[in-house]
Amino acid sequence: MGSYDNTPTVVVVLVPIRGGLLMIRRGVTDGHGELAMPGGYQMRGETWQEAGVREVLEETGVRIEADRLRLLTVVTTPDRRQNLLFGQTPPVEHEGSFVHDSEVLEVVVVDEPVRTAFPLHDEMVERFFRCRLTAETEH
Repeated sequence: MGSYDNTPTVVVVLVPIRGGLLMIRRGVTDGHGELAMPGGYQMRGETWQEAGVREVLEETGVRIEADRLRLLTVVTTPDRRQNLLFGQTPPVEHEGSFVHDSEVLEVVVVDEPVRTAFPLHDEMVERFFRCRLTAETEH
């Protein structure tokens, strides 16, 4: 029986909050100091939704509900090393300050598209604000 080299799944969550989008400033080597959406690896035994809930809580202190996460898209990174699973929550209420783990330098809320550590995140952030703008002009 040969060994397998499986492609890991990274769950990235778009969290609408306080009129904007929840972001973290990365404290780890890859993209250190740059913005990204909260997310991380799905662990064996977790659903993608549970992984998203855990990562958002660890990185921001914000509680989201697994059953309210909606799948937006799945993309394989250009280097084919990871599958990125993008999900989005309905708008979230969060009182007080944000808390984060050692992998995060700070938690911020952006109210317009921003450059992130990763081109695939950039695309999703732009899409989020474009969709929001479209929805606002239709009402």
